[in-house]
Amino acid sequence: MEELHSITVSNEQLEDCRDVIEPDLQDLIRTTIASGFSAEEVLIAISELVAEDFAAVVKVPSVH
Repeated sequence: MEELHSITVSNEQLEDCRDVIEPDLQDLIRTTIASGFSAEEVLIAISELVAEDFAAVVKVPSVH
C-alpha cells in the first residue's frame, strides 16, 4: 500500500480556492436539504464524495 507522507499547498492559494468554492457549496447544501435530505446526510455524502476524489488525486486506496 502506498503511504501518503505529505501534501504541500500554498496557504494563500488554498484560502482563495475556499473563497471561490464556498458559495457554491452552501447553495448545494441548501438545495439538497430542500430536496428532503437532512443536513447530516448531505454533509456525509459530500464528505464521502470528496474523500473518493481526494484518494484518486493522491493515488491511495479509498474506503467505500
